[in-house]
Amino acid sequence: MKVLILNPISRVTKNVVRDVLYGCWCDGKRIGGGTVPPFALVEVATILRNDGTDTVFLDAQAEQKTFEEIMKVVSEVDAVVTSTSTMTFIEDANLLLEMKQKHPGLKTVVFGSHPTFMPHYTLAHEGVDIAARYEPEYILRDLFRKMRSGEEWRDVMGIVYRKNGDIIVNPEYPFIDNLDELPFPDVTLLPQGIDYFNPIVRRLPYMATATSKGCPGQCTFCTAPAFDGHKVRFQSSGYVVGEIEYFLGHGFREVYFRDDTFFVNKKRDSEICNAIIDRKLDVSWIANARINMIDRETMAMARQAGCHTLKLGVESGVQEILDKVKKGYRLEQAREVFRWAREVGINTHAHCMLGMPGDSVQTVQRTIDFVKELSPTTATFGICTPYPGTPLFDEVAKIYPEIRDGTASDLSKLHIKGLFNEHYTHMSRKELDRCVQRAYRSFYVRPSYMLNFLRQIRSMDDVKRISIAAMNILDFSFFGD
Repeated sequence: MKVLILNPISRVTKNVVRDVLYGCWCDGKRIGGGTVPPFALVEVATILRNDGTDTVFLDAQAEQKTFEEIMKVVSEVDAVVTSTSTMTFIEDANLLLEMKQKHPGLKTVVFGSHPTFMPHYTLAHEGVDIAARYEPEYILRDLFRKMRSGEEWRDVMGIVYRKNGDIIVNPEYPFIDNLDELPFPDVTLLPQGIDYFNPIVRRLPYMATATSKGCPGQCTFCTAPAFDGHKVRFQSSGYVVGEIEYFLGHGFREVYFRDDTFFVNKKRDSEICNAIIDRKLDVSWIANARINMIDRETMAMARQAGCHTLKLGVESGVQEILDKVKKGYRLEQAREVFRWAREVGINTHAHCMLGMPGDSVQTVQRTIDFVKELSPTTATFGICTPYPGTPLFDEVAKIYPEIRDGTASDLSKLHIKGLFNEHYTHMSRKELDRCVQRAYRSFYVRPSYMLNFLRQIRSMDDVKRISIAAMNILDFSFFGD
């Protein structure tokens, strides 16, 4: 049995950051045209190969493959596996259906947030044969192990499938307790000669990875807590440093840690940073942090170990709104954290959401002003969207049950168009849509900001990176996606 692990193309947009499995994906010019290696798909492909399944990997998005070129690869396999989220599901499932129509007998398998939280709607689409819920690594290993040996595969825990017209949802697969069991992703599977571009990455080529699963936060708009089992699990510091050395050995110069929150366990943080310093590893890196869980000492240590950028979820500049969505920090804490970052010499990226519960035109402006006050190195502004698996989605679905099948969300609207926000904001959809571009113009199109950003240029690589990002962001700021 031969299996294709596919990072699919989109007919809507050129770049989609489809890496983290809980479904927080971004696309387009709004994120500076950034891309991220699909490390979760590479990990799945690695596990299947290690278990004896004949596996091929194709990042059709990175290589910008045509549908016809993808079909040539599909014609040589027995099954296609891809990850999907609510905002891509219809497009992904339609692509899989086209594959099945051209190649009868092909098995199509999906995993990710949409199959996890909407299993019946996922299998209702005839393009999907099997779905894996929650963590896919061992589910897919067991599934294809049984398929290739001719055993009964329908009893594999964690899968959803059709039988005699009924949709069967099997019991959930246990979460992986010891994440050190997982192999390093086989980076040789990635397309050769392609460096994934990301505007905040300083040194190419770079690799992305996640060293933990779960988040200590309980934000009502986020799918991560439910997807990862409301518990944070970590790879050991030794595993993490070993993986860094593995990446360096394959020519990568920077690591983008895509953990929901990297800085959670101070003992582990210290062990990782000290090992990088003691071993004199020539690596730079980026990581996510929660405003209420990072301190100046940890920042200084991370900076010494090569961390150049922290990504922080600011979301709103209005305390009442932060409290309503259970963000868990005070505005003064954010002021402190961004000041500490400047003091120790770490860049910051502020994630911000407009159209949050309780938002109005006035509170959105307060958020924009607050972000400018924090003075992050970069910022992104998107529209808060109710996604399956979140308390916010459940609240909206009680009033608008049509949201439940996921068809209202797609890449053409992702983070730039309101979706049922009128239920929980004091804004019309048109007002909210206009706010996103206004936020970008207000933050980026300032002489003081442009001057400060230009001062960071140290090399021709910086010139190229900043030029590409600036062209994308300014284009979006004035003309949209």
